[in-house]
Amino acid sequence: MAGKVNPSTARSTIKEISKEISALEASSIISLYEIDLSHIKSNLNLGVSGNLEPHVLRFHNMEAIGQRKIYFRGETYHPTPIITDGFEVSSSGTIPRPTLTFTSFTGIREEAGTSESVKNEYFYSLKRAILELDNMIGAKVTRIRTFYKFLDATNNFEGVGEFTSGLGNNPEFPKEVYYVERKVSEDKDGIQLELASVVDLQNYKIPSRTCLSNRCPWQYRGEGCCYEFKATDNTHAKEQKEAFGATGHLPDFAPPIADDNDDLLSTLITGANKQSLYDPTTVTASSVAEYDSQIKYNVGTVAFVLKDGIRYYYVALKNHPHKGISPPHSLYWVADRCDKSLSSCKLRWGTGGAAKNCKTGTDCSSPSNREATNKFLNFGGFPGTNSKTVTR
Repeated sequence: MAGKVNPSTARSTIKEISKEISALEASSIISLYEIDLSHIKSNLNLGVSGNLEPHVLRFHNMEAIGQRKIYFRGETYHPTPIITDGFEVSSSGTIPRPTLTFTSFTGIREEAGTSESVKNEYFYSLKRAILELDNMIGAKVTRIRTFYKFLDATNNFEGVGEFTSGLGNNPEFPKEVYYVERKVSEDKDGIQLELASVVDLQNYKIPSRTCLSNRCPWQYRGEGCCYEFKATDNTHAKEQKEAFGATGHLPDFAPPIADDNDDLLSTLITGANKQSLYDPTTVTASSVAEYDSQIKYNVGTVAFVLKDGIRYYYVALKNHPHKGISPPHSLYWVADRCDKSLSSCKLRWGTGGAAKNCKTGTDCSSPSNREATNKFLNFGGFPGTNSKTVTR
């Protein structure tokens, strides 16, 4: 299968295709098809080894060319009795569901016979794929279209000869990719398969969420947000891997920084002379612990409450007169929260955010030996969807 092309080749391809489309005497459009069995060749449910060769079946159904093979971008496409229908795109927004109809299934099986020739081997693989791999359900089908004049020179067709096989620079229309969804019908004369787009497959789900321009949907300190201390022990690391998928992207320092009004905790937790009694740079993963009702907390001490795998952090507003004053008691605790805005995200992420990592080979106890390695904002909103978005 042809690999990816570079931007220069893509621009050249589009230019050549557009030029041929607008020509007074454009050459005929050639349709080629590929069925990729690589992802379904091992079908354990059917007890099949799936050792089918080739893994990608290439064919064409151009009657005007007859029973001759077609060479395009160095690949060989075999003539096959298949009818294709339904590839047209409707302006109503309905996603196409094309069909492939093998009109002479009996002929394919007879042609397959034994693998005595290259042609027989090709049909033998196609026959096995249909019979043994659950009618090729899930196989990737690609429709390739190009103009007759852009075929490889090795075809020895009249009017063809500009492109050398294997270079992969022959102009073509954008590829149309579908997957075999189901078998529509089957009888002694043929079998019909229905194709579907990757976003239209039965029971196929893709991640989706509402696009909000100025509000982040992520759970604060949860997956997506990722503003959380990187685990320093194996037990916590295992929990974080289940919650975040990995731990390498988490910062070494993610101290409580502000409330849900974007007011800095260092300005809310103050003494009689308005001096700050809380310094977030001194908070490390080892200095915080889960709330313990048997401890009498002092001002500026950080504790968390664990719920559904998420740590909710609180900082003591003042010295507690006795034990057992649990968060979120607003007279004695202030909660670390995010107000879901861009400005709130900037307090935590980016070059000026509180999220820091240790510099390699340095003592992280000193704030000067920490750096913001994540220069981007983990903001889950879509500011570009609203031209009037205002960052507070």
